[in-house]
Amino acid sequence: MLQFIFNWLVRTDPAAHADTIFVLAGHKSRKVFAIGFLRQGTAPRLLFSVGRFEIRRFPELGLPQTIDLLQMAQSIPPPQRHFFVLFENQQFAVQRIPVRALGTLSEIDALSDWLGARPGVSSLIVVSSGPHLRRLRICCRVLIPRNIQIAFLAAPEENAAPDQRNWWKDVSIRKMVLAECFKIACYLVFLPLWKLARSWRSKTISSIAPN
Repeated sequence: MLQFIFNWLVRTDPAAHADTIFVLAGHKSRKVFAIGFLRQGTAPRLLFSVGRFEIRRFPELGLPQTIDLLQMAQSIPPPQRHFFVLFENQQFAVQRIPVRALGTLSEIDALSDWLGARPGVSSLIVVSSGPHLRRLRICCRVLIPRNIQIAFLAAPEENAAPDQRNWWKDVSIRKMVLAECFKIACYLVFLPLWKLARSWRSKTISSIAPN
């Protein structure tokens, strides 16, 4: 039973060509992993979700071009700094997304708006940590249009346990799995209300021009 829960959380999909790669905010390893797929030609564009504590280190990712996000964010209060950074055709486009209490849900909500403005995107690769994938699947199932094909991939360095067959023996891993299961339960209750609110609220993202 314990192994079933772990496998249910971390299930990944086969990597396939897609229109866009989307990387959730968080560990640098997620972004480095996604850049590898971009270099392989798996997708023509890469959309980064960049939180406030990642802005300063964004140029360290090793992209062929870079952008000074910190300079662009100067006029925005630090707690409100969260961006979508699109890298396509050796160029960047930056959009600000709102910061809310439920980070993952806010990111997927903003992704839904981003996709709504780009009807030509019909397939996605979504990259995050392994235990995070189930919650992402649930959010995407509710908020992302059904006609968009999505593959969920885990950054290898972020798989939840070195020995997945005995993950429950690690106290920190047990706490993480329990926390993730609790979050999923909360999301299942909250998501229908969030979706209803989308019909009357304004779009969540706005473009930012370089200084």
